[in-house]
Amino acid sequence: MKMKRQHDHQLAPQSAGGIDPLWRRIEQSLRSAIVEGRHAPGSKLPPDRQIASDYGASRVTARRALAALEQDGLLRIEHGNGTFVSDEALVHYRLGGNRVRFNQNLVVVGEVEKVHRRVLGTREAKAGRDVAHHLGIVPGEPVLELQMAAYADELPISLGVRHCAAKRFRGLAEAFERKGSITRALQEFGVVDYRRASTEITARLPSPEEARLLCQPRVQPVLAYMATDIEVATGDVISYYVGCFASHRVTITIGDMADAG
Repeated sequence: MKMKRQHDHQLAPQSAGGIDPLWRRIEQSLRSAIVEGRHAPGSKLPPDRQIASDYGASRVTARRALAALEQDGLLRIEHGNGTFVSDEALVHYRLGGNRVRFNQNLVVVGEVEKVHRRVLGTREAKAGRDVAHHLGIVPGEPVLELQMAAYADELPISLGVRHCAAKRFRGLAEAFERKGSITRALQEFGVVDYRRASTEITARLPSPEEARLLCQPRVQPVLAYMATDIEVATGDVISYYVGCFASHRVTITIGDMADAG
């Protein structure tokens, strides 16, 4: 993917009002290459030293151009791994009705072969006021926390923490590993059916840890969400989920999902 040294053709023309800074002209040239598809979504750019050499600029100048593109969401800079063109949406997430199931709500787009989830870690902790309120338990009661991530092939698309009352759902992570599905894992604990009681979605910037796990820049917003699930038979809250989607990889569709089952 080495770019040829053709500065006269690669650099954007100067503005009518005067001479644009070199970093801005590099930024505009790279932007055109990305928009026109000469650098495909997900592709890796050459190292900044190579870009600097190709454009006859210093590395500081090249890095400033790359930083501007990252701020606009066209690039993601992974320190230690390189600079990548931001990906197009890989999956559509259907939101609506009260039946929300991972395998039914996520619709694969393009060349993605599979969407799957992993448990990144588990721990048992005392419920704080907010978690206790959403679970309908007393603050201080033990809560099981499952940190989970979803992937389109091997590219992360979402992550979050599922909170459950530990007294009833201790061992849920192991059940998920056996069954490969939260719905089937919950059946081992007597939950025959459950429904989504509420979902709240907001846009915000990711934390450093979220950006690292989602493999995206910190200036790229995420779609943060909180969701509460209720057991149909009893009306009891079975889980409270706090997570986020990589907004540039997921399109959320809101509509009727009565047939999602």
